[in-house]
Amino acid sequence: MCGEFEEEDYIDDQLFSRLLQMASKYGVTPSAADASTPSDLSTEEARSNYMSGLFQAGLTRAVGDANNLGMGERMDGVAGQAIAFARLAGFLAGQLPPGADVLRPVIDALMEGHREPAEWGQSHNHDHHHHHHAHEH
Repeated sequence: MCGEFEEEDYIDDQLFSRLLQMASKYGVTPSAADASTPSDLSTEEARSNYMSGLFQAGLTRAVGDANNLGMGERMDGVAGQAIAFARLAGFLAGQLPPGADVLRPVIDALMEGHREPAEWGQSHNHDHHHHHHAHEH
């Protein structure tokens, strides 16, 4: 049993070293931990909280960057962000061993994220319609 953990640690270390090496080609190095950096992802709740926070941080950065663009350029910026984040998702998924089959969950998450704005828009329009309808009576 102990040998299994040692092997998992070794594989984790090797794969992470490879990630750092590849990231360095883009001028990226690990930064110091901050309050949002997890120290343990061993529970489902910890992983979920971390992923939610990471999503919010990425969205915050994307909205802030787009907001700083000039009128008529903001949505072009958003389109570029979508492509960059999709590339990042593929890059990170590509760091895992082939047997880790993380590509399917990445594609599922991409599709879920694509559906969310349309579903919110339909729900918002539906609620908005009811509010106007209620005022007509």
